[in-house]
Amino acid sequence: MSENSVAEKTISHLKSRLDTAISARSTLEQEFSAQSALLTGFIGKLSQACKGTDILLDNRLAKLRTALKKSTSFADLEKEISTISALLQKHSVQNDTNIKKIQAQLQASGTRLQKVKKLPPDNRRYLKTLIDKIQQDQSSPVQYVSLMSEFITFYESVLPTHSSQQTLNSVTRNETISTEKINTIDSVNNSRLEKSENTNEQTVSKKLLGRFNSILNTLVISPKHKADINEIKSSLKGNISNHILMTKCLNVFDLIIEDLKQERSTAKVFLSTLSETLASVQASVNSTIASTADSNIKNDRINKELKDKITEMSIEINGTGSLTEMKEDVNKKLLQIAKALKNKTQLEEKQRIILQDKLTKMSAQVEQLELQSQTFEKRIQEQQAKSLQDALTKLGNRAAFDEYFAKEIEQYHAHNFDLAITVVDLDDFKRINDTYGHIAGDKTLQVIANTLKKVIADDAFIGRYGGEEFVLIFSNINKATVLSKLNILREKVASLPFTFKNDRVSITLSIGVTLIEKADNVHSAFERADAALYQAKKDGKNRVIYG
Repeated sequence: MSENSVAEKTISHLKSRLDTAISARSTLEQEFSAQSALLTGFIGKLSQACKGTDILLDNRLAKLRTALKKSTSFADLEKEISTISALLQKHSVQNDTNIKKIQAQLQASGTRLQKVKKLPPDNRRYLKTLIDKIQQDQSSPVQYVSLMSEFITFYESVLPTHSSQQTLNSVTRNETISTEKINTIDSVNNSRLEKSENTNEQTVSKKLLGRFNSILNTLVISPKHKADINEIKSSLKGNISNHILMTKCLNVFDLIIEDLKQERSTAKVFLSTLSETLASVQASVNSTIASTADSNIKNDRINKELKDKITEMSIEINGTGSLTEMKEDVNKKLLQIAKALKNKTQLEEKQRIILQDKLTKMSAQVEQLELQSQTFEKRIQEQQAKSLQDALTKLGNRAAFDEYFAKEIEQYHAHNFDLAITVVDLDDFKRINDTYGHIAGDKTLQVIANTLKKVIADDAFIGRYGGEEFVLIFSNINKATVLSKLNILREKVASLPFTFKNDRVSITLSIGVTLIEKADNVHSAFERADAALYQAKKDGKNRVIYG
């Protein structure tokens, strides 16, 4: 019975480990699903922004959006992405050609206009400025729209000043040629050119770029793809067209799909090994139980034989009249009993060896499974830790803040202690991104995060709420102490020597803070701290406001 109990206990333990592994795997699947949903939504919005570029490309992007909504298989998605990538590459080449055509034609038109005699000096100088602008490289035909508009306005102002019909015809002919060549740009640019004066595409591109950078910073990716992500982030600077951004987005999506496939493959191998080991252990247990049952039957048979021999010996002793005969019968029976006992001992020893061997094998299998389980659990724990960590600053992310703050609010209402929430925002951070690029912006955020950790140390939970906003949660520290620490932090950041492209840049913080009150929940407390932050901005920035 003890062997059966050990086996049952082992199976129970393994089942428990299996349940834990399945639960952890489910959590990991949910995290990957959330990331996929985030990127899928972004791809959908970005593809909508590219709508009108080309009928074939529009159809492919619409098909991709539909496939993403229907959770199409990775294989089919890869085919669609490959086709779209080829179209984007082709369109990118066409764009480059169109840009060169526009630039060359505008240059030619401007040069010819410079040759017109009696052109007023002011007009000639302005024309020189326009030609200089033409020679500056642009990344999209749309970016020439404002320049073309300036040219047309300039033509309209210059033409009436010339009485010579020949000159007028010459200039008009040049303008007509320019218009005809520009009209050869494919349909994507034509549709955008018509809308361009009322559409701030540059602003839209920057918003998309900022959103994409934010996604990249929060993305949990395998170490082997870190370099790829960093390379993509490095390329996101300057004027980025929607086509290039879409290509980068698809590249990131490819990396996530590859990681997800690898993770699923690893989990599949682990669960398959677990299943095989459990089946093997179960077979060993069943075999042990069957062997034990057979051994019990044989033992019962030997015990019965011993009992029968002793009974026979007792009967014969009682029925024997001669001492000599009795002695012979007893000796004979004793030999038979000794033989039966020997058989019993051999049977038990054989059974013990068999059982020991099976238990040793089961123990080795369980130990191996335990090692695999620990490795898998470690990977899951690492993934869970990463899911609560901001990839750029290594601080807690929004999810970590939500989880921590909810627990602290619950503890506050149960035990009533000093609890403060602080919202910190970098002043004029957009200026750094726009002037020096997103890489400079990322480095700034990393320096600020390290400063937060050094100054605040272990006094508070520190997290990145999103963008250039950080959150701090102080426990068991009164209002005066919190305000003192925050002002020390503010002054420390203001004194940091930031330098970008040989420019000395000053970074300041606006901070809103409030202590939790009895009627507060997570939302009301955060809103009050956030309102204090905006009051700090309104009052001139670089200050701490209590709300």
